[in-house]
Amino acid sequence: MAYRIVVLPSAESDLEQLDPEVRRRILRRTVWLGENASQVVHHALANMPNELLGLCRLRVGDYRVLYWPDHGQEVLKVYRIQHRSEVYRHF
Repeated sequence: MAYRIVVLPSAESDLEQLDPEVRRRILRRTVWLGENASQVVHHALANMPNELLGLCRLRVGDYRVLYWPDHGQEVLKVYRIQHRSEVYRHF
């Protein structure tokens, strides 16, 4: 069963700034993740502050989609979408 995808305002803002082709690739891959979330390995980020514990990453080319999986509710909450050179600088 597919997980519902919730794009938080921070990720929505990130998406609006991307090139349309990059945006399409990211959205297509995020939908794939939602459809396969119960079977894939979610890569949690290490050494995160308490408010970001459990945050996972999805690689899409040079971009990273940061999200929280909620297996009980079958939801993926997309937190940020940024280029790999920028995404980890703010933690």
